[in-house]
Amino acid sequence: MKIFSYEYKGCLVHHSVDQHPNEKDFELHAHSYCEVFYFISGGGYYTVEGRNYPLTQGCVLLMRDGEIHKIHLDPDRPYERIAIHFRLDDMLGQSAAFVPLRSLILDRSPGCGNLFLANGKESASLLDACFSRICRPTQTEEEFGMRLTATLPVILSELYSIRKSTSASEMLTKREGDPILTEVIDYINRNLTAIGSLSELQQRFFFSKSTLNRMFLESTGSTVWEYVIIKRLHAARRMLIDGKSAAAAASACGFGDYSAFYRQYRRVFGESPCRERKPSKNE
Repeated sequence: MKIFSYEYKGCLVHHSVDQHPNEKDFELHAHSYCEVFYFISGGGYYTVEGRNYPLTQGCVLLMRDGEIHKIHLDPDRPYERIAIHFRLDDMLGQSAAFVPLRSLILDRSPGCGNLFLANGKESASLLDACFSRICRPTQTEEEFGMRLTATLPVILSELYSIRKSTSASEMLTKREGDPILTEVIDYINRNLTAIGSLSELQQRFFFSKSTLNRMFLESTGSTVWEYVIIKRLHAARRMLIDGKSAAAAASACGFGDYSAFYRQYRRVFGESPCRERKPSKNE
């Protein structure tokens, strides 16, 4: 059930509660935008690129575009959260003052450093007040836009302060996961467009296809190759948004057959790749 939902210039904010969450309703997914996720209540953990982050009241997760994630929930505990979906350039622009905030999202490997825990009561109160302020019932689009654009940088600034005060060893203790699975996913991220088949992963990691698929299904809800396809589609989508042609994006992201790329793109995004392409600056 959505308590609050508002969209402003491509940025979507929603505050939602599920009294009896069903994990099947929360599939593996990724976005073409960034997400700030504020966990209010419930139980479970978030899997981001194969790494598991335990969910505790007041924690925040930060996901960038194309970062694949899935939530695992305790069905007996009401699940409440606030999510802010935004495009980095739209919210922060190119201001030099926001370079450190952009680094929170851009200067890290996929699945690493996603979780933030408040640094004491003052930090927790600030984060809660900021998310509550953004979701305050509003009368006009102008009022909501003013709150959002003023408050989101404050949230990111607090996350940046938390990150600076968190040691590398503490960050490692905040994520868990099957080391083999995370190693496979890290390899996929490094060689996304070059992987030819599931057999290549099987030979490299000395696991059968069925074992690899079982590990992925348990953690992400998808098979290995579906995971690769989703990652490639999001990489292609970023190229389309940057003005690349659909054919060039398909080829660059490892799709040898354009018709197969087109079908997969429509299946995942509900749009043809040509419709999502933004004209290049030269055009």
